[in-house]
Amino acid sequence: MSLRNLKQALKEVKNTEGIDKKNLDDIKDKDLLDVYEKIIKEEYIPEPVKKIDFEKNGKIRPISLSSIIDKIIQKVLSTYLYTLYNSEFSDKSYAYRPNKSTLKAINRVSDFIRRRNEYVIKSDIKDFFETIDHGILISILKRRIKDKRIINLLLLYLKTGFYDVKNEYYYHNIGVYQGNIISPILSNIYLNEMDCFLEKHGMDFVRFADDFVIFTKTKFKAEWILRNLKRFLKLYKLSLKDEKTYITTINSGFTFLGAFFRNDFRTIDKKRLEKIDAKLMSYTKEEFDVFVKKMNFYYSVIENYYLKIIPKTSSEYKTLKNMVIGVVSEAVYLNKLHKKINKKTEFKELILNIKFLDLFFNRKKTVDLIISKAYNRLDSAEKKIEKKRRIYDKKFALENVIHIYKSGMSLGISKNRFVLKEKGKIIKYFPKNVIKRIIVESMNMSLSTNIIKEASKLNINIDFIHKRTPYASINFYNSAAVHAIHKQAMILNTDKHIKIARSIVVGKIKNERNYLRYLNKYYKRFEKALEMLKGIEEKAKNSSNIESLRGYEGSAAAVYWKNVGIVADVENFERVTKGAKDLINSSLNYAYAILYGKVQHSLLLAGLSLHISYLHALDEYKPTLVFDLIEEFRTYVVERAVFSMFSKHEKLEIKEGLLTVDTKKKIANEIYERLATYTKYKNKNMKMENIILSQAYELKKAIVEDKKYKPFIGRY
Repeated sequence: MSLRNLKQALKEVKNTEGIDKKNLDDIKDKDLLDVYEKIIKEEYIPEPVKKIDFEKNGKIRPISLSSIIDKIIQKVLSTYLYTLYNSEFSDKSYAYRPNKSTLKAINRVSDFIRRRNEYVIKSDIKDFFETIDHGILISILKRRIKDKRIINLLLLYLKTGFYDVKNEYYYHNIGVYQGNIISPILSNIYLNEMDCFLEKHGMDFVRFADDFVIFTKTKFKAEWILRNLKRFLKLYKLSLKDEKTYITTINSGFTFLGAFFRNDFRTIDKKRLEKIDAKLMSYTKEEFDVFVKKMNFYYSVIENYYLKIIPKTSSEYKTLKNMVIGVVSEAVYLNKLHKKINKKTEFKELILNIKFLDLFFNRKKTVDLIISKAYNRLDSAEKKIEKKRRIYDKKFALENVIHIYKSGMSLGISKNRFVLKEKGKIIKYFPKNVIKRIIVESMNMSLSTNIIKEASKLNINIDFIHKRTPYASINFYNSAAVHAIHKQAMILNTDKHIKIARSIVVGKIKNERNYLRYLNKYYKRFEKALEMLKGIEEKAKNSSNIESLRGYEGSAAAVYWKNVGIVADVENFERVTKGAKDLINSSLNYAYAILYGKVQHSLLLAGLSLHISYLHALDEYKPTLVFDLIEEFRTYVVERAVFSMFSKHEKLEIKEGLLTVDTKKKIANEIYERLATYTKYKNKNMKMENIILSQAYELKKAIVEDKKYKPFIGRY
């Protein structure tokens, strides 16, 4: 070993693929000279190895990491040993040798099959790298290597201990380190003894590292050689892996190096195809540009080996193509799902750089197919997710409200729960932290001051309803409201007053139009009504006084109600607010009462006065601003929900002019679900109840900050 050898090894290590090049440039000639002198004087001691677990093909393998200097020395030793031994190795050994490869090993197998061999022994060595005996290996090396310094240095590399991931030190008394540069040549030197044994007995065989096949013309010969091979390997303290050792016929077929052979036919083994698929699929979790790079790197393996094993007409070739389409479409799906790439054109440009597309006759059609599969899957996934989310929205919506329908009930507190009782008997517990609203519909029930105090702490609104009409609410004081309320009053009878009222009316008419347009897809009879509403909406947009706006709002409502009743099988439906006795109007009024409380609560949270309104006439005894804001939500939340129940023929009942308790529960649950449902709002999905709150704040901004008020418009 010379200093020149060390310098050359440094260059080779730098150019070796997969080697960590960190700190390589810091090594100077002086460092190499120091190492050289220590080796000559037999003073050099390798550094302990760092052992890590490395995952390959789904299996955990121990990999050893040597220091940079030790990599360089091992490179020199490896080159020396190859020069010394390569010409002595069997030509049937194909691993870790120049001008040899996996493909050449596969081709050699095909050659031996053509020699009219009928039987094959398939096997590999059990834990080969980990069981190489140091004493036996050194004795083999001493046959050719007479320089004791080299023998001693090799022995040091065999015996040097290692640290594991927990920095625990272990002695190394057996085996060679997987990951060391010197290990492949040492393993070949050790197993060349087996090769010589097989050559001596005239065997046709192919060995790739510790994996091998032996061919014979008779079963007797196969059994004899296998029996004697096991005895021979015991001399070298090696054994065969029982579960992977068997004798079979060429006609039955066997697998070797990922290829399946049967007579003259060969293809990719099915298990290996599964591993290829798993490998490619593991790349789909990467950013798309990284995915493309990894796919291209792996393609070189496929191209230089597997594609040379199988013909293009084989079913495996077709499987490989389908696999690529599936893998790339999965990567597109995941990147689009996580919004890492949004445009199809970007995907197309990147996909066209994937070398796997060379498998396909028409690259452009393949790219279109890949993107189509990914986007169709996205649509399907979103529908499934949306369906599942609606189930949970409904579930959580019902859990968030305490709605008391019956007389003679009481609501109290016990630890962290609200407790509902009937005649002193506990009916149900409600966790305090999930309740958002309490609705009291009974005229004879008790509500303790503790409940009111706790509701104020948890910001829970308490609404009171009697005969479909809200008559009271317990809300919370907003100390920041004074400035907003002052501005609220200041803009009365100004141009801004008109603009806000106009936005509310136009928004309501648009929502009525949108709902009728949606229904028209199924009923095909609202074209005239839609034209009329459009005309009224245009007039409302140009209106400059409150009275005319109220008139347009009334005209639009008359057209809308006359037509929308058909959903409930009622022609020329008439809307009745106070004192309604029919089922439809009573249901609507009851649903509005529930929505009313949510709107009122939102306005109070926004810090606005409920008694200063812009569309409805001021009334010191009524919260007229609630009447204003509720207009844009009536159609999307209440009418859509109630008429949907009628169109599905749900059992809704009214007795003596009043809705039954079961009917009330059904309607209330439907409204709670609507309020908890996510809806498109300002280019994002939000719960309807949060949209109402957001609109209350938008109204506040329009009043205080001189911004244009844009009403909520429901989309279908």
